[in-house]
Amino acid sequence: MPRQPLRARGRSRYEALLDAVDALLADSPPALISLQDVARQAKAPLASVYHYFPNSTAAFLGLAQRYHSLFEAVYEEPIATVPDSWPELIRLLIQRSRRVYDAYPTTMRLFLGADVAGRIREADLDANRQFGQHQYKLLRQYYVIPEDPSLIEKLAISVTITDAIWSLSYIRHGRLTDEMVEEAVQAKEAYLAAYIPLRARRREEGPEDREASESNQH
Repeated sequence: MPRQPLRARGRSRYEALLDAVDALLADSPPALISLQDVARQAKAPLASVYHYFPNSTAAFLGLAQRYHSLFEAVYEEPIATVPDSWPELIRLLIQRSRRVYDAYPTTMRLFLGADVAGRIREADLDANRQFGQHQYKLLRQYYVIPEDPSLIEKLAISVTITDAIWSLSYIRHGRLTDEMVEEAVQAKEAYLAAYIPLRARRREEGPEDREASESNQH
């Protein structure tokens, strides 16, 4: 794992090293990038690189953590108009995630490439569970869906399904095509429809009223 800096000066140096990893990854697959390359790109002493990253996988993990925070922000972005159905909300969230990939092409090589390291894939699957929790919260906030924590795992699996289709798009075309993004939407909806009623109605009250409303129903 990367060594997280505690002080502002260390944080600045750490972020500069991640910038170097990002720049290298834009031109080369992970297997061809060494810590020596990172040191040269960052114009930093090799010892400084080793201080934060014991090996190249740790450097890629640090970059993955940076980009996971951008995908986390997808769920914090306000929803101006709540869609009438949960599949429409899922489509909205997928389009937001697609925008992150399009804005930062390195993320595709890092998360969707054919030569992704096992440790990066493991970290990405852990992040998918976090995304599943975010999706569960939003679905329960905006639609009448019974409380069922097991849905978090189903939603995490649905994110992994989306990733698999997008990985195929990246490997074949070097980008996310509209057709493959739509395939991912359809696959995610079909999978989740086995666990979430398609006709689940939208909540009319605000999210702060949800628990009180459900308590009264019981």
